[in-house]
Amino acid sequence: MISDFKELREKLHKSIEMSGLHSERTEKLSKRYNELVNLYYQNEKQYHKNSSMHDSYLKSIKNLKKITKDFVKFPTIKEWNYYAKENNLLSSESLKYISGNSWHDLRNRISSKL
Repeated sequence: MISDFKELREKLHKSIEMSGLHSERTEKLSKRYNELVNLYYQNEKQYHKNSSMHDSYLKSIKNLKKITKDFVKFPTIKEWNYYAKENNLLSSESLKYISGNSWHDLRNRISSKL
């Protein structure tokens, strides 16, 4: 299954580069990637603390907090996805799924701690 993750992630990155972040193809690939993640963790309440997905989530949240503080505003989904792509971080969809929060709730949670 790990090879499926890698293959799909590569296709997703190529699609973003060729067609853009909000193209129909990119969105379909992103949805398939999220479905694959869901399938992999369907019986888990949360990600294992030693998993690469958990590490990626923590790294992404740390960067989300940093740019919110540096720019004195929480990024839009479009701004975050661009930044995440450039810095090899999780997309807004992945962050929402893993955290179990909407983008609005993530903003409130992060902004209240700064």
